[in-house]
Amino acid sequence: MTQLDRRRFLRDAGGWALGLLAGSAALGELRAAAEEGRVYPRVPLPDACVPPETDVERTLAAILDTVVPGPELDPEGAPGALEACGLNLMLDDGFPFRAYAPMIATLMDQTARQAHGKAFLELGYEPRLDVLVKAEDKLPLLRLAYRAIRSAFYGGAYNGLGLDYLGYPGPNLGYRHLPDFSFRRPVCTEASTTGWLP
Repeated sequence: MTQLDRRRFLRDAGGWALGLLAGSAALGELRAAAEEGRVYPRVPLPDACVPPETDVERTLAAILDTVVPGPELDPEGAPGALEACGLNLMLDDGFPFRAYAPMIATLMDQTARQAHGKAFLELGYEPRLDVLVKAEDKLPLLRLAYRAIRSAFYGGAYNGLGLDYLGYPGPNLGYRHLPDFSFRRPVCTEASTTGWLP
């Protein structure tokens, strides 16, 4: 029996759920609409993801790439937390992580040096994963940071790469193309030509 990790389970579960609904005429119409471009595309905004500039930010980026690995580490070459702009979440003033970023980076480096004799950034994927687990034992609230990192990817907080990976086709703009489901009136309108808020 092959081992099923959380990421693959979520992706496959999304596919299974869509498969169960595949017989629905509405879903068939929705898929056709998506293929024809009638459903907004989740195209990432240019330069939406902030790049890491300091040592603390580079350590945070390495944490992101360990929690949800990107194309270089994912066996399928799928995008990861960095490509889904997860660093934006960690550095956003509206979230508490920015205030704790230096502490988190220091904790990861200390734990990495104790466990593996190197800084966190110098480690490969498996040792980094080990450091994340050990650091969480020292500071249990890190679990919330790891969940936030996953939410930026799976929830499409900054772009739709995680949603596309899961197979979510996107909203259908109020069934405006399905008159039987909207009383022949759209219930919402598109915010912009790209589907992102102005």
